[in-house]
Amino acid sequence: MAGKSSQVGGTVASVAGWLVLLVGLSVDLGFGLLLWALFTGAAALVVALPLALITTGIGVALLKGGSSLRQSGEDKERAVQDQALLSMAGHHGPVTATDAARLLNVSVPVADAMLTALAKRDPDRLSVDVDDQGVVWFRLANPFGIPLPGASAEERVRVDAGGVSGAGRTEERFGGPAAEEAAADATARRSR
Repeated sequence: MAGKSSQVGGTVASVAGWLVLLVGLSVDLGFGLLLWALFTGAAALVVALPLALITTGIGVALLKGGSSLRQSGEDKERAVQDQALLSMAGHHGPVTATDAARLLNVSVPVADAMLTALAKRDPDRLSVDVDDQGVVWFRLANPFGIPLPGASAEERVRVDAGGVSGAGRTEERFGGPAAEEAAADATARRSR
């Protein structure tokens, strides 16, 4: 629902802009033709041209405002969706598009598109993995929020020979009690 009111408002403003342009310019043209028929072409231009310019200015302003408002609503909606997806991946661990679709109450292709777009847009927050069966998993790229400047994901966590279900082991250079505790918490969350 986030951003929907802005999108609706933007659509209304755009429709109003087109109506102002269509109706306003038609009335201005008709008024100009009437003045030309009754008086001269110069009199028609002196009166109808400023009216047409004002109408055009108002219509274009409504169209631009509507477009901006609609874009603002889409940006807000995407930000809320991104936050929901990241929260879900943080709470449930790695998820598939099917899991996301069920939890967000959207279709699987929509959930897959949302997850893929987020992973492309923000790879530092959401990573994509493919298991041996070809299932695509989306997971938090840095689930513990530990800033590791210059380190790639492969340098930060190494998975034991057990594969996806095996517990992650933190590299020695980032080891210590805090890293071991974080890895134990991640293993406990996966087993829930």
